[in-house]
Amino acid sequence: MLILDCDGVVVDSEPITIRVLTEMLNQLGVRIDAEEAAHRFTGHTFARTLDLIVAMLGAPLPQNFVSEYRTRTYAAMELELKPVEGIAGALDSIRVPYCIASNGPHEKMRKTLTITSLLSRFEGRMFSSADVSRGKPFPDLFLFAARHLDVSAAACLVIEDSASGIAAALAAGMLVYGYAGSEAEERLLAAGAHGILRHMSELPALVTGDH
Repeated sequence: MLILDCDGVVVDSEPITIRVLTEMLNQLGVRIDAEEAAHRFTGHTFARTLDLIVAMLGAPLPQNFVSEYRTRTYAAMELELKPVEGIAGALDSIRVPYCIASNGPHEKMRKTLTITSLLSRFEGRMFSSADVSRGKPFPDLFLFAARHLDVSAAACLVIEDSASGIAAALAAGMLVYGYAGSEAEERLLAAGAHGILRHMSELPALVTGDH
């Protein structure tokens, strides 16, 4: 079975979310650019990201921070969000079962997949950190997805774009490749990725073992 992360692997949402988060942190007086924000926050659950921001601020977040972040992010996504280049064609060519396992909430997955016209491909096969007690970097989410679809962990191939996701897949006993769409290849390999996927056109061959 093929297990895909959502943000940064199926939908190209991370540049949008990181930009909005960076703008809001700058407005709160936190000096951070998009590159550093991506390094600090990519791959974490939203709750963990908020904890990290509170630690950076040294103070509680404004009461409306989360609601404003969601409003601004979803508004930008409606205008800008696109599928990761080549993902639709790759999915058309893949003949094994596939699913999404994301640290993001179900609401966000449904919204981003609807905007990018990919929702029908994953209906009934979307798993969120909200479904388990611990999100990535723990293995719970990947193991939950495999159990739900009645597949052994050893029979799963995971595609991830963050060190946190790679750690989770390794802890689950799954083969994991890094998609070098957001993090440097070196960082993904250092996290333990078996190899690097540079474009989604390479995915069908990876799934069938012709690589």
